[in-house]
Amino acid sequence: MVDVDALVSRGVDGLRTPGGHAIHPLLQPLFPGGLMPAVYQLDGASSVGLGLLTHGWCGVVGLPELSVEAARQWGVELSRLVLVPDPGNWLETVATLIEGLDVVLAAAPPPLPMTAGRRLTARLRSRGSTLVVLGPWSSPFARINVRTIGWRGLGQGYGYLSAQELEVTVVRHHHNRSVRLVRTSTGVHSAEEMMDVC
Repeated sequence: MVDVDALVSRGVDGLRTPGGHAIHPLLQPLFPGGLMPAVYQLDGASSVGLGLLTHGWCGVVGLPELSVEAARQWGVELSRLVLVPDPGNWLETVATLIEGLDVVLAAAPPPLPMTAGRRLTARLRSRGSTLVVLGPWSSPFARINVRTIGWRGLGQGYGYLSAQELEVTVVRHHHNRSVRLVRTSTGVHSAEEMMDVC
């Protein structure tokens, strides 16, 4: 169990790149400066959000279905991960966590007053924290879109799913960056790496 109050009082900082928080190496082409202290909106396969939690102290809010095994496959340091499956008051919970954590991945909140969203964004900037929201957010810093482009392992009427092929695109100011990934039972790989294996 992680003591959030102790984290806040110590002011724990995670590994940072020159501009923001470090992330999984396969996602780095999407975020050349790392994750900025801002709100990102994530749409699609939520497991990709785990790749944003691989460095520093991180939290997950309102995602009781989160697979700890999937987090491990992405390289998340489980001893530095705070899980809040049922946050009660979403805004209060997230605001408390960003005081001491580097990156927080959260299910979309109930509708928030615009002023509350602005205050939360200002707090992120002042604390140097990042919030990744699964679902709609008004005026995010960038949108992360995850699309399943295929599955591997099924033959004609036989077999089992062995891999999920994903395309991850980050959109900011109408500029796109994309990577293709393959998720297997052993972890996450670049699509090019898996083509060499097949």
